[in-house]
Amino acid sequence: MSALRLDQQLCFALYSASRATTAAYRPILDELGLTYPQYLVLLVLWEDEPITVRRLGERLQLDSGTLSPLLKRLESAGLLVRQRT
Repeated sequence: MSALRLDQQLCFALYSASRATTAAYRPILDELGLTYPQYLVLLVLWEDEPITVRRLGERLQLDSGTLSPLLKRLESAGLLVRQRT
């Protein structure tokens, strides 16, 4: 049964590491008025601009329902300009 303990699960270790990474970025991103997902969007755009929303979603592993509100907030903040193709 020890193999079923939470602290023995790889998925929990990865989850914990992800949360710790996000928490480490939070103070810096808070000063910039950004969330961690918004920061990731900007990183991809800096690397690969212009890019379609579909490709951006693929790169970030986000669906359009999650990505569209992020992009709208970034556009409202003046951090990106969306163009129809």
